[in-house]
Amino acid sequence: MHDDQAILHHQLIIIGAGASGLMAAITARDLGMDIAILEGNDRIGKKISMTGDGRCNITNDSTATGTDDEAVALSRKYYGSQAEFTLPVLQQFGISQTIDFFQVLGLPLTKLKEGLMYPMSLQAASVVDIFDLALEERNIPVYLNNKVIDVTVSADQPRFTITCRTETEEQVVYTSEYLFLCTGGLTGQNAGTDGSGYTIAQRMGHSLVEPVPALVQLKVKYPYQKALSGIKLQGRADLLVNGKIVRSETGEIHYTDYGFSGPAVLQLGRKAAVHLGKGDNVTLSIDLMPNRTEEEVIEFLETNWGTFAHRTVAESFVGFLHKKIVSVLLKEAKIDQESGLLCQDLSWKTKKLFYKLLKSWEFKVTETQSFEHAQATAGGITTKELVADTMESKLVPGLYLTGEIMDVDGELGGYNLQWAWSSGYTAAMALGKHIFR
Repeated sequence: MHDDQAILHHQLIIIGAGASGLMAAITARDLGMDIAILEGNDRIGKKISMTGDGRCNITNDSTATGTDDEAVALSRKYYGSQAEFTLPVLQQFGISQTIDFFQVLGLPLTKLKEGLMYPMSLQAASVVDIFDLALEERNIPVYLNNKVIDVTVSADQPRFTITCRTETEEQVVYTSEYLFLCTGGLTGQNAGTDGSGYTIAQRMGHSLVEPVPALVQLKVKYPYQKALSGIKLQGRADLLVNGKIVRSETGEIHYTDYGFSGPAVLQLGRKAAVHLGKGDNVTLSIDLMPNRTEEEVIEFLETNWGTFAHRTVAESFVGFLHKKIVSVLLKEAKIDQESGLLCQDLSWKTKKLFYKLLKSWEFKVTETQSFEHAQATAGGITTKELVADTMESKLVPGLYLTGEIMDVDGELGGYNLQWAWSSGYTAAMALGKHIFR
């Protein structure tokens, strides 16, 4: 850096123009603060534009009951080492406040299945465009292509000195009285989210809960997995750790060449990642007929095989099982598809195998997919070092953390973005109360 280069100063500097940073910026500016955003990418909201299959699932109102315990119901959708941490944040800014916030910005929302709420345009780009307009209307400076490489804290004012590297490799220095770290976790690495915020926070004395992928696909070890790839079905997925079920999800399951994906499986990813990290034995059990009890499945198959005793075993599964599944079931039972084995000749042992596979087909989970494929990060800066209802650091006064950088992760369906909106708003309001008290 040249000695004659000016140092840019703002009352509040926000590192990261993602969901929580943008929410914090607009809220803080509307309270009258002098703020600026530093962003390593060449545009804001890069990760937002990639969420929800390009549609951006802004929130989820299926937990909105219209009663006082709405925030309590919503808080149950989040995980982390401090289960109670999210509640005071969600009480300040919940689902209805999120809907109102976007309405005021000029972005009406629409509800699709199961309470999932999207911009009416069903385009994630609309969300980024609205934020662009909102920043412009409020004259909020956004310094793009500014990758933060160092933050120092002083006992005097200005408290924070932030050194950035620009795309031309020159260094720029910013100072501020207050600092928001809104840098995200480890997901969305192709959007520039690289976990660098963890390093900055740790340098300032904060502790890290080891991050693992959450809302992530599972890899399995199974000899016929590639033969099942491409199947999508409605079923139940149970996650077993050392033989005991720790979580169950019903919904769409996708078979892939490496293992399993789909909403029901993604919800199990967090627990799988944590237990695999501990060296536990992790198994995925698939129920292909979740709407029938084991007894009903046995009765259904017995009736089928009795009525169509003259048909081959392969033919007996036609109409209720995917063809690819049928061929693998026959391999499991060591039945040659070309042999034309008839239903009337099925052994009791083979029938029992079919009953088991239809209700609890087990696959050994070897690992999860990487952060690159995950939709959320579990772990992060421990919430024990943050004040729950303000997001301020207990270790560094004037430092606030928002969004995915901290050890909070939500379920599938808009909950992680909801946490970004809620925590960004809460931090800005808390700082506003501190400055303008």
